[in-house]
Amino acid sequence: MKTNNIAHDEKAQMMTIEAFLGALLIIAALFFVVSQAPSSIQQSTPYAKTQLYHYGEDVVKVLRDTNSEKEDYDNLLQYYITEKRFNELNNYINDTLPDNVEYNIELYDGRRGFWIVRNGHPPEDSLTINSLVATKGFPLYGIGNLSGIYISKRSFANDSLIIPMDDNQNNIITAYNLINEISDRGIHVYQLLQDPRGNGSSDWKIQLNTTDNPWNESISTYNYTYYKGGPYVINTADLTPIDINFIKELAEHPIQVPSRKIDKIEFSEDISLENSVNLSFTFSDNSVRYVNLSIIGTNISLSNTSSANGYDSNFLDVDTRSVAFDDINKSKIIGMVMFNRNTSIDLEVSNITLTESVDFNINTITIDGENNVGTSPLTINNRLIHNDTARNVTVHKLGGDFEYNYTTWLIRSPKIAVYPNDGTMMNYYSDSGISYTVLNNDDILNEKLFFYDILFIPHADITNDSMPNNVVRNIIDWVSYGGTLLAECKSIEGIENRVDDYDNNISWGTGFIGVQESNSNNTIELIGSTTFGDYVDWGRGNGSYLSSLAQTYTEDGKLPGTDGTISAFKLRGALTLPLFFNLNNSIMAVPRNISDNGLDFPKITFIEAPFDKGTVIYIGGHDQSTIQSAEGKYRERLIFNSIMYSTTAKDYSYGLTELRITMWYK
Repeated sequence: MKTNNIAHDEKAQMMTIEAFLGALLIIAALFFVVSQAPSSIQQSTPYAKTQLYHYGEDVVKVLRDTNSEKEDYDNLLQYYITEKRFNELNNYINDTLPDNVEYNIELYDGRRGFWIVRNGHPPEDSLTINSLVATKGFPLYGIGNLSGIYISKRSFANDSLIIPMDDNQNNIITAYNLINEISDRGIHVYQLLQDPRGNGSSDWKIQLNTTDNPWNESISTYNYTYYKGGPYVINTADLTPIDINFIKELAEHPIQVPSRKIDKIEFSEDISLENSVNLSFTFSDNSVRYVNLSIIGTNISLSNTSSANGYDSNFLDVDTRSVAFDDINKSKIIGMVMFNRNTSIDLEVSNITLTESVDFNINTITIDGENNVGTSPLTINNRLIHNDTARNVTVHKLGGDFEYNYTTWLIRSPKIAVYPNDGTMMNYYSDSGISYTVLNNDDILNEKLFFYDILFIPHADITNDSMPNNVVRNIIDWVSYGGTLLAECKSIEGIENRVDDYDNNISWGTGFIGVQESNSNNTIELIGSTTFGDYVDWGRGNGSYLSSLAQTYTEDGKLPGTDGTISAFKLRGALTLPLFFNLNNSIMAVPRNISDNGLDFPKITFIEAPFDKGTVIYIGGHDQSTIQSAEGKYRERLIFNSIMYSTTAKDYSYGLTELRITMWYK
């Protein structure tokens, strides 16, 4: 026992001595480090800057070598920057660097810097550590999100099919339905991306040797034809005889539900408060469909009503949700769609009778682009025709092999969700035949939105009551995970306000990208970051035309303006190019007054902007399909290009942001 006690005492003494010696070694090491650390006299020496360099390098290395809390990120540095956790990044660096080192932190995207931490103006003997950070869709109005269209060189074999998207096409809008249906069969539909800016651009037109009779196998005559507007190509190597027959049948019968659209009813003066307009549609079988339009303030209520004798038509359905004023003057009503339902026969409208509750005159009624003098009853000969040849899609066939450098393709047919009701989407459906699903709040709360690629919010009055916070949260999450949000006209301000109400720190503006209401009906022009000349660089810098959104088929990127509750909008705060919004990353259009060749800047009519891994697209104007000018149909392409964009192949590799840590001794 005694021996054991002595042994324990000796062991304890040895541990005490070892601990004392260990402490001496630590103190000695600390003295060594302190003796080596630069003093205020040493700050100007090369060694002092070398020490700063190692400090900064070590900080970045540790951040890169540390896993983040979320598995979705490669390391802690990527997590801090992508998720905008700048306070945590600052605290981490502050705790890691020595107390006698001061620093600033800046992000840089090659065009401008954004300060995260400012601790004063660095002295001349400061040192900056530069490090590229791979971010995941970091918005910051473009900083760090350099992802774009995946550009690849493709070869197309002889007999490949061409779907023109210019004057070679019989119906550009129904062509989108054909493209959608082909993609739905698992067949790659490629798009040839072009420079739409004219003025001698070499990529403005593509010359191909084709025939406009692709279904005739014995044809031997091909002609060289110019194509523009981003034509689509289906490689014959991807097609079976069954596929070819499917494409032929659908091209000749692209819309299954016959419809006609009342583009506008134009009155001689503004419609006053609490007026109403009654329409009766009389058909060749003497049946009648009655529709009542009630105007209360800025809203229009459209309803189908019963006739007095009960002889209602069972064959016509008039959409009751898409109708609206065309502009703030309230002189034009737009957006009514007539559907031929429950029958396989053509439905002929023999006349439309209009009665008004007050005395004002109707100037014109425009149906599918045709103007009719506004007499009542209005005698017309308008038929809702099954297999209407006017809707047919033109398909060409390639004679010989063809290779092109700039292509993208549909990964799959886009699944379209519409919320809170179909609104103006009904108009686009009547033009294209593309199907969609209307979601309500319960659907979004039950995460059904995650089954869709794009959420379209047409002209709608979005309020706190109509869109609760938990719905807002689910929409934000869905976009953040990669969804495409498309909002039009009045819904732009509504969705921005609701996102801002829910979390005003979610982006660098307010809402998704920070916009506010404005108006302008001038011609719009897509712009870039440098020139305001005859034509200007598109949104992604010089290469911005290599985007499916930019294939407008109008020279110089000009499109007609359109009216609406919100026909244009502004970014909140001071918008000064190129400092505020990085147009190398986003496509944007502004109104242009052609008469004085001036841009109505900073108003915006169309914008595509990144939000985390997703995309937000806003289009000013209530209904892109009611423009009666020669180029009006090209405005509607913004809707369908946006829909296709949601599943177009993109380069989702991470964007690069440069992290700059500037350090100096206190």
